[in-house]
Amino acid sequence: MSSGREYNLKRSRMVNRRFALVIALCIVSFLGGCRNESQNSTQNPEPSIPVTLFFDVFNHTQGFLKSFEKNILSDEDLTVRIMDLGIEGVDEERIVIRKGRFGELVALSKTGGVTFKAPDSNKKFTVYVMNESNGADYKKVDTWIETNQGILEYTPYMKWRREDRNSFEGPEDVIRDAFDQLNQALDYSWAKYGSFQRANHKKESHFGVGYGFCRNQFGWHSPYWAGVNPEHCATYEARLSTFLEEVFELVTRLDDIGGKDTASMIANPDTGEFNDTGRDLLAYVFVKDKKSRT
Repeated sequence: MSSGREYNLKRSRMVNRRFALVIALCIVSFLGGCRNESQNSTQNPEPSIPVTLFFDVFNHTQGFLKSFEKNILSDEDLTVRIMDLGIEGVDEERIVIRKGRFGELVALSKTGGVTFKAPDSNKKFTVYVMNESNGADYKKVDTWIETNQGILEYTPYMKWRREDRNSFEGPEDVIRDAFDQLNQALDYSWAKYGSFQRANHKKESHFGVGYGFCRNQFGWHSPYWAGVNPEHCATYEARLSTFLEEVFELVTRLDDIGGKDTASMIANPDTGEFNDTGRDLLAYVFVKDKKSRT
């Protein structure tokens, strides 16, 4: 009986070894096939084909400048430089390229030119260059580009809700006027860069806006709320410029780009209204943002 059990044990071990060997051979064969396929795909890449790329160039807040096209092979690198476009009245360093009129971001740069690979079929693109006529200092916005500032906090289509804090209250009209002016800075005949829409419920909105203690300052914001202290901002003009400042800073992740405050750069000191510099800077942040437009 003992010898029978030993025989069966040896036979079982032999079967297991053969089974393991078969599995190993299968794995080696599979990996070898994958390697061959990889080598074949590397050795035989898809051939490049001629494509035509169509470009419309826009001053980002002033409108259409020119069109041009490039004939190139697919997958080749294409470089577009501002200095080669033969245009004036724009910042010499900042350039953005998007698919279609205002689709997916293709490339952006603050060094005067961009390089990207040509697609495998004919495509239309838009080149956005930044308006210079209002003296906007774009460095104030993109000093920290690609880190944590000068980019959108939320989707380009944001929703806000009315939210007062600390038992403070104030008029609705100045808040509405602030958002009307912000929306006008983003809506053009050639493209809509984004928008601010009123939401009725907290769960539908990205952030709240209203009156509050604001740490005993003129205004204050966090990523979730922007407000004005109505006791420190007693006039319509002061409240409007402060609401513009706090919302601008909230959505762009920026603070005090005007030195002592942001309002001194983006708002008219007499009327409190959003000025041309503020419109150029806000639109720039939306134009270069990578977030999906859908």
